[in-house]
Amino acid sequence: MLLTSADALSRYLLNRPIIGAYEITEKYLMVAAIFLGLSYAYRGGVFIRVTFLVDRLPPTWKLLTNYFAHLVSLLFCLVVLVATASQALRGLKDDTELSALPILVGRPIASSRSASWALTVIMLVDLTRVHSGRSYLFREEAPPA
Repeated sequence: MLLTSADALSRYLLNRPIIGAYEITEKYLMVAAIFLGLSYAYRGGVFIRVTFLVDRLPPTWKLLTNYFAHLVSLLFCLVVLVATASQALRGLKDDTELSALPILVGRPIASSRSASWALTVIMLVDLTRVHSGRSYLFREEAPPA
């Protein structure tokens, strides 16, 4: 936020934008904010849920539905993990740099792989908590939609 604000002020007040600010924000800072924020949001139980149907199910069906939702979410995390891992390997082999600055592009992709790995591990561990109702994905404190 500070970099973008400084770039905007420099661009419009001084007519001298900060070179590479947009690319650094796009390729480094947004990747870190999104991927690292996913694990934090999951642990906080703040993913959006729509519960109007599941709340009306009998306890057995509710538990089965929670397991199904957790497994689908875990499968999605695994797909993202495989995709980010392959992108990271490809990006680290390549010497592609930002167009405005001599900074390699492969590093932020590697950080997204680490963050995807962390979320997948957290979800795997959390799978054991679904039965007891303590899963981060189904916390009651989480804001329902």
